[in-house]
Order: sequence, then C-alpha cells, then structure tokens
Amino acid sequence: MIDKAFLHFKGVGKKNLEKLESAGFDNWSKVISKQEEMPFSKNFSKKLISEAEENSKALKREDIYFFAKNLLSQDKWRLLERYFDKITFLDIETEGLDSNSGISLIVCLHEGKLYRFLRNENLDEFLELLPKIQLLSTFNGSSFDLPVIQNFFRIGEISCPHVDLRWVCYHLGYKGGLKSIEYKIGIQRPYDLKGVDGFEAVILWDNWNRYGDEISKNRLIRYCAADVVSLKLLTEKILIEKGINDIKNSSNDIWKILDEV
Repeated sequence: MIDKAFLHFKGVGKKNLEKLESAGFDNWSKVISKQEEMPFSKNFSKKLISEAEENSKALKREDIYFFAKNLLSQDKWRLLERYFDKITFLDIETEGLDSNSGISLIVCLHEGKLYRFLRNENLDEFLELLPKIQLLSTFNGSSFDLPVIQNFFRIGEISCPHVDLRWVCYHLGYKGGLKSIEYKIGIQRPYDLKGVDGFEAVILWDNWNRYGDEISKNRLIRYCAADVVSLKLLTEKILIEKGINDIKNSSNDIWKILDEV
C-alpha cells in the first residue's frame, strides 16, 4: 500500500494524481518500468521517475523515518499499515493543563506490553525505552506530547519516526479530541473510566503527589493507559476503514491489559 502514495511527490496534487491513476500508474514500480508511457511532459516525468526510484529504495531498506518525514498526513495511514507491529503508542499526563506543565506520567504500549513511567518513581526510565521505539504514534503529540517531553527532559528533537493520529483522523473526516472520535467510531472504554478527562487527571496527580492517595494514583495510571490502548484500537479502525482486511481487530478483551499497570 505504501508504494501507492504519490501526493508527497513534488508537483503531484489531486489533478495529477488522478491523471496518473487514469493512465494506470498506481504504484512506483509502474512509474519506473513504463517511463515512456507517462502522461506528462518529459521534464516532469523525469522528476517523478527520480522520486519513484528514491522512494522505492527507501522502501527496500525499510526506512521508516524517511516515510514518516515525507508522506503527507492523508497518506500516513499507509505507514501505519506496513509497520503496524512496530508501532509504540504513547500518551502523557502533566501536572497542569498547559504545555509548560511538568510531566506526571508517561504510558507506552510497546511490543504488546504496557509500560508506565511515573514522576518521583521511575519517570527517567522512559529515556531507556525511547531508543528502542521504531515508530511512535500519538494523538495530538506533534503539538503537545512530544514538545512537552523534549522540554521536560531537555533532549532536543525526538529522533524516532512519529505519526500523529489526530491528523490521520482529520483527513478521514474525524475531527475533535480523542474521546469524541472514539464515540463516533464505536470505541467503548471500560465503564469505570467513562467521563474521566485531562482535568480530572491533574486532580488525581495532585491527590497522589500531595497526599499519597493510592486510589488516585492507580486511577491516573489506568486512565492514561486507557488512552494508549485506545490509540491502538483507533489505528485498527482507521486501517479497516481503508480496506485493510488482514489487520487483526482487537476485541474488548484488550482492555484487560490495563490490569498490568
């Protein structure tokens, strides 16, 4: 599927994409192998062939970073499809509601296992997991999670490839926050977490940090972990909507993984 993406090629917009597909050029290999039949001028065709060759080489070497950097948001679902088993889903909670607040908690779903990193306990251990991440997925992470992580740990730009599901959803017609999109596509959180939001997460952190309230601590971790599990379910829904039939659709039993953290 990833080799059918053309919108990131220079000069290829909706009209030229339609022109390519109408002429039978629906993947990069056809552009390379049928150069004389390209429906464009020689100069423009030469540029497209060069880009097709570059992208084909990147695909051959499984260069995830190349595609995370170059694919447009409307085509990044293709990256999720090809490297689904390599995705690490991430969400953070903070001490306040603005981007200048310190991190209270990070939860990752990495290689099928939940990892939680809590401030004043093991938060710095997240930096040990970070280099192992092959493809990172968040919701609104480009604007919030990643800048907050970079600022908090003072690590500069996070080097692992990243896909922000907010914008993948946007190009599928799903707008708004994660929970509103969950409602639209039928993701059902465990009953005890319905209605919990970022504002309550701040209160839960405060109750744990100030007063040592274990119930608040556990609820905070469970809530953040549910966000991460939801990202996996959302990705599955996106791929199914795109016609990827061989993706395994997790059952409601996936929520049992919350008991691990």
